[in-house]
Amino acid sequence: MNSGYGAYKSMHVETADQGKLILIAYDVAIKHCKISLEQFGDLERIVDRTKHICRAQDAVTELMSALRMDVGEIAHNLYRLYDYILRRMVEANIKNDKSRIEEVLGYLVDLRDAWSQAIFNLKRESVDANEPVLQNFALHA
Repeated sequence: MNSGYGAYKSMHVETADQGKLILIAYDVAIKHCKISLEQFGDLERIVDRTKHICRAQDAVTELMSALRMDVGEIAHNLYRLYDYILRRMVEANIKNDKSRIEEVLGYLVDLRDAWSQAIFNLKRESVDANEPVLQNFALHA
């Protein structure tokens, strides 16, 4: 039964559009930052904390690798911000500093919200641009 879910999940990710994949990466990073925050203060949970911070770092690395650096200054700025986020996660883990994860969590939530809104606006513009074509098609059918 678990392998069926794994296959579904894999297919879902493989067929998701680029915008959805970006949001999934943010969701993963946010989820694991939140879980890692629960691990601070308990020395017996350092291994778990490190595991979750690493998963959040993997998601941010995916976001970095998805950037198209040829499209302009925004991509370069995002790259620098993602690099900063990664460094803060490493520092948080090494120095046992929960506040650094809280800081990057704030950035990740804000960035995810911005991407979500941008993706929604693009899809709405796409639908609005195609609406007259669909109306004309409906009239000629």
